[in-house]
Amino acid sequence: MRLNCSIAIIFLLNLLPLINISQQDNIIGTWKGTSICQVKDSPCHDETAIYHAIKAEGKTYRFQMNKMVNGKEEEMGETMFTYDAGKKTLDGVTISPKGKGLWHFVVKGDTMHGTLTVENVLYRVIDLHKD
Repeated sequence: MRLNCSIAIIFLLNLLPLINISQQDNIIGTWKGTSICQVKDSPCHDETAIYHAIKAEGKTYRFQMNKMVNGKEEEMGETMFTYDAGKKTLDGVTISPKGKGLWHFVVKGDTMHGTLTVENVLYRVIDLHKD
C-alpha cells in the first residue's frame, strides 16, 4: 500500500510543471476589452482594445496590439511580454515618441487588468476578457 501511495505522489509531483505550462498557455489567444485614457486633454482616446497573444520563447509572449476603428481592427504594434507564473503577471516595455511605456497586466483566468505608464505617468487602464 505504501509503495502505491509513493508512486502516486511521485506521479503527481511530475505533473506540476505541466499544470504550470497549461496556466501559461491560457494566455495564448485573443483578448478584447477597454483601454481607457487617463491623460485628459491629450491626443489619447478611449479605445476598444483587441490583443492577439502567441507564445514566444520561455516565459515570453508576443502580443499584436490592435484597436477598433470604424468597426475594423487597426494595428498599433507588437509588444513582447514576460509572464511571472508566481504573481500571474505580464510585463512589457515599449518605446515611442512619448517615451518609455511600461505595460503591466494581472491575469485572472480569462480576464486581464492592466495599466500603461509612460514616463511615470499613468496613461491607460486596460480591462480585457479572453475571447
